[in-house]
Amino acid sequence: MEERKQVVITGHSTGGSVAALTALWLLSQPSKPSFRLLCITFGSPLLGNQSLSSSISRSRLAHNFCNVVSIHDLAPRRNDDLWPFGTFLFCSDNGGVCLDNADSVRRMFFILNSTGTPNIEERPRYEHYVSTLSHQFLVSRSFSGGSLSDNSYQAGVALAVESLGFSRDNPSGVSAKECIEAATEITRAPIVRSSELAIELGNVLPSRLEIQWFKDSCDGSPKQLGYYDNFKVMSKREMKVNMSRAKLAKFWDGVIRMVEKKELPFDFHLGKKWVYASQFYQLLAEPLDIAYFYKYDYSRTKGHYMENGNRHKRYVEIDKWWKEKGEPHKEKGARTRNASTTQDTCFWAKLEEAKECLDDMKSESIDEQRRYLLWKRIVGFESYANTLVKMKEVSVDVLARNSSYSVWVERLSEFKIKNGNMVADDAMEF
Repeated sequence: MEERKQVVITGHSTGGSVAALTALWLLSQPSKPSFRLLCITFGSPLLGNQSLSSSISRSRLAHNFCNVVSIHDLAPRRNDDLWPFGTFLFCSDNGGVCLDNADSVRRMFFILNSTGTPNIEERPRYEHYVSTLSHQFLVSRSFSGGSLSDNSYQAGVALAVESLGFSRDNPSGVSAKECIEAATEITRAPIVRSSELAIELGNVLPSRLEIQWFKDSCDGSPKQLGYYDNFKVMSKREMKVNMSRAKLAKFWDGVIRMVEKKELPFDFHLGKKWVYASQFYQLLAEPLDIAYFYKYDYSRTKGHYMENGNRHKRYVEIDKWWKEKGEPHKEKGARTRNASTTQDTCFWAKLEEAKECLDDMKSESIDEQRRYLLWKRIVGFESYANTLVKMKEVSVDVLARNSSYSVWVERLSEFKIKNGNMVADDAMEF
């Protein structure tokens, strides 16, 4: 199964429940399947309560489920306490209507329960419904309920109501129309918000360019410090860069918050524009956040940047976006020159920990076990950093003559000369 690009699981009625449970089991595994998974059910009874429905929606798995339901189906009507999840395609002889909001789906079931007649023989009709829908995609659709509105939105709603077998003049048709309009508004709101967010992204672009300019100027400076160490000094120029850093942080915190509240399309974080925009932001800004953290000695009271939840949530979430999209920032093949920005955005935080370890190693009060553990961490970081440098995954600011990293390498070399018998077996992985 792992070799397949897409897997479709399907079933009818109780078999549909089994198919949905199987899909949920596959999607809930610690390591997500490498293939695209789609579960299609026909006339399937609803599975769980509101908590399950909300959980699936929050985890953005609902788009993996498509439930095809006839307006005469018996199974979905049996329990009002059960809640739907995924997309529901309501079918009749006239066509079909898609709804993917749980409240709208429940309301549509209520309308159908109060008007339609359940039919236990409905199963053989699914082939007919699929054929009808496929045909409607290929030909122009006619409307039998009188004249259509010139407004394309209103015309679309009228056609949707007719697709369910309702007249727009009777009470059931009016209820169905209101349900479809409410569902459309709920679906449209995230798309509109996403468009507005794209404009806001353009508004904060000067802040990102300010940080990029600062990095470029530090890279070319005769001080040979690099922008991480320059930012820790925090002169008047760096204060302006700090304002840009704070402005960008506020924007991306807002984006993450909207994603969590489902105020944006479910696949928003997979769009190339936002994956790359978040990537460029993190590669430039997180080293500055780390510099700020250590400049003001927050590590003395809170622990290191990578510990105790000190790393900002926005970076943790952006990391997840990259992994889900396939880490687009990683280039294929060996680099021929250094990356424009260090590819591990936590490099400097790991360096700060290694610096502390080396300082502690020089203390005469530590015992042998502590000394051994510290040395393992030092050698582990040294190996990790050497690999990044060799692969050119670090920017030139890391290798600047007076950068924190270059100074640490020099201090480590001196320490090794003075402690030639130090054994560096079993170095810890960073």
